[in-house]
Amino acid sequence: MLASAGMTAAGVQAAAPVAKRVPVTDTVYGTTISDPYRWMEGPNNAAFAAWLKAQGQEGRARLNASPSLNQWQQRLNGASSASVTNRLQHRINGRIFFLRLDAGKQGALMVRMTDGKEKVLFDPNTVGGAHASITNYGVSPDGRTVAVNVDRGGNEITTVEFYNVDTGQKLPDELTDIWGEFVVAWQGNDGVFYTQMAPDDGKTDRMLNMRTRYHKLGQSAGQDPTVIPAGGASGFALAPEEFPFIATDASSPYAMVVASGARAEARICVARAADLTAPGAKIQCPIAYDDEVQAGALVGSTLYLQSAKNAPNGQVLAMNLDAPTLKLSDAKVVVAEDREAVVTNFAPAHDALYVKRMRLGIDSFVRLPYSGKAEFISAPYDGQAALIDATTDADGLIFTLQGWTKPRALYSYDPARRALTDLKLGATSLRDYSGLVDSETAQARSLDGTMVPVTILKPKGYKPNGHAKAIVFAYGAYGATTTQPAFDVMSLEWVADGNLYVLAGIRGGGEKGDAWRLAGKGANKARGVEDIVAAADLLRQRGYSDKKHIVLYSASAGGIIVGNAVDRFPDHFGAAIIHAGMLNPTRLAADSNGANQYSEFGDPNVPQGFKDLKAMDAYLNLKPGQRYPDVMLDVGLNDNRVAPWNSGKYGAQLKYYAKGQSLVLFRTDADAGHFGTSLSQAAAEAADHYAFVDMVTAAPAAKAPAVKRHRRSKRH
Repeated sequence: MLASAGMTAAGVQAAAPVAKRVPVTDTVYGTTISDPYRWMEGPNNAAFAAWLKAQGQEGRARLNASPSLNQWQQRLNGASSASVTNRLQHRINGRIFFLRLDAGKQGALMVRMTDGKEKVLFDPNTVGGAHASITNYGVSPDGRTVAVNVDRGGNEITTVEFYNVDTGQKLPDELTDIWGEFVVAWQGNDGVFYTQMAPDDGKTDRMLNMRTRYHKLGQSAGQDPTVIPAGGASGFALAPEEFPFIATDASSPYAMVVASGARAEARICVARAADLTAPGAKIQCPIAYDDEVQAGALVGSTLYLQSAKNAPNGQVLAMNLDAPTLKLSDAKVVVAEDREAVVTNFAPAHDALYVKRMRLGIDSFVRLPYSGKAEFISAPYDGQAALIDATTDADGLIFTLQGWTKPRALYSYDPARRALTDLKLGATSLRDYSGLVDSETAQARSLDGTMVPVTILKPKGYKPNGHAKAIVFAYGAYGATTTQPAFDVMSLEWVADGNLYVLAGIRGGGEKGDAWRLAGKGANKARGVEDIVAAADLLRQRGYSDKKHIVLYSASAGGIIVGNAVDRFPDHFGAAIIHAGMLNPTRLAADSNGANQYSEFGDPNVPQGFKDLKAMDAYLNLKPGQRYPDVMLDVGLNDNRVAPWNSGKYGAQLKYYAKGQSLVLFRTDADAGHFGTSLSQAAAEAADHYAFVDMVTAAPAAKAPAVKRHRRSKRH
């Protein structure tokens, strides 16, 4: 711990103001809750904004005083500017569209034409005024028009702009108030379905009561008809927190009408696409949330579904949409569950259905012709295929592949030749990390005896020295997988400098299928906390590091995991970094985007849900008299996913209880939302995280009053 954490160091400004404590007490389902920082909540809260700004200024001054910051900035900016990353690749009508992140800049939308020539369609780096970035895009079936989600300011609320691919000309059409992840669904080549956020009145949660509309190119967006209103349409009711989507495919006369949100499952209905643009469309809803369907895709009159119902490792079903009445029980199993491999995605092409499976973190493919026998596709090496893409008007598949030290590559599979081709549209790095970094797979025994998959990235030829700086990352929500190979120059530079970077596949994630996700969800959330601590303990048990030099890191929903590790196991590691963390989940109803999280974490409006949320609430679970690790709280000031007051309340309470015996440092970014969107932002953030770790691990540990304490920190 930093014994002098509350004192002014050389070159560091005076401490930021202490947060006021305003007594607020609630009694909820018989439980009394004390919430002295409730005053920080709410949109447009000037008092909280001023307090957080002061915390960020103090944090910035402390980081600037770190002896290693300049070295990390130079090193990571160099790695960033030497890298080119192409992502979000889609092949449409022979053209390949992608985002290119070059020299640390925001990603520009590019297209590689059928003759192999590339051109820029839209470059947000040339936009004046507010910080602009591309969050998503959708291409018309003929590949001649692209709809681009453009964010300004990092808050992820975008405007959809349209561009002519052949001429590069921007069309006059614009759609406003679109959440950044929501890509349009093309209906033909001249119309789109789109999901629009609630109107901005400055008071309501705009993630509630969304609607779906239809836009015809060339017409006024103000006159766009509403296809699915807030609350739903006939035969398709919507809860306020559900997001309505329409998904189409050029091969099919049908459309999927989907209700979803921040959850693994979706509720799927079906209608004829042409009928949706007129009132009174007939919508059939054969799939409910408890059917555990996690993805769907249309091919002609067939609806393919990825389901975990009675098949936790996943299976693929096929439903005939021409049947007069649609029932999931009539669907046929086309890919049965495999007890060793987990179905993680699928993509329909003209020739076949391509199914991606994961076994022990390694991806592979099964090609399932619409008539004929299934066949396996061998990848060039063991790795992760984070992106797969196919269209029903062309044969074959494109997919990315990456390893721990292998930059992402984009491959095309040609079924006629049964051959793979590197399309040279992945990522490049001027530095070869294969001679610098090794990976090791291991298992950590959690508190209840469960074995947790762990990947350890370590310097080449590393000999355990008992005190290496180690960052331990985990997430544990929505079934996301963290232990698959991923090429990340920021973490690779950390390891190449002689440190350890550890990824723990904790419960709540998807490493072992849907059963693993459910084992760390809701009332089981504490298991994920125990799992990440087990990964930290493994480093000590193997003589790789000690408690003082181990730092836990996570972000967003992973804040629950690391925040509660700080609460429950403060003597198992030295420091923690929490980026945009969900740290006060009992107040989800007051959080922007909060109601959308009920299905994953718990509904505070019902007794069991509130009980689950209270158990995982890191802010409420802090207690006086405890000796806590040093903590960095990283906050984007434009965050619409997890309100910054989560970090504010947690940090204020932690400071109050720590009483200067440990460091609680805020890092704030006025140009970021939930995450930064460029490689330069990633480099700046990583440099600050690594400098924080160096700073706190170099400081002498303070004497612990009652409980022995160590310290240390590292980053993501």
